[in-house]
Amino acid sequence: MTAPLCRLLKANGAMTALVEALRQLGLESEVSLSGRWASFEGNRCTVYVAEAASGGYYTWCAEPAARTVQFHHSPTEAIQAGLQRAGA
Repeated sequence: MTAPLCRLLKANGAMTALVEALRQLGLESEVSLSGRWASFEGNRCTVYVAEAASGGYYTWCAEPAARTVQFHHSPTEAIQAGLQRAGA
């Protein structure tokens, strides 16, 4: 994720746990303006992470064989699982 995007999200009050986890892991990603979902590239596919309304995070890949949605309790756990699935 680029630094200007982080500043924009922080200025709009959307510095969510997901955005913070991406920033701490140093991942460049596309993030929604709400900060509740993100996508980033792995070696095999694009990874998507979305915050669940009831708490927790869902992750999946754009590759047909890896499209199974998985639930994770923390954004860091979801991001790391997505990277593993994408072969990063």
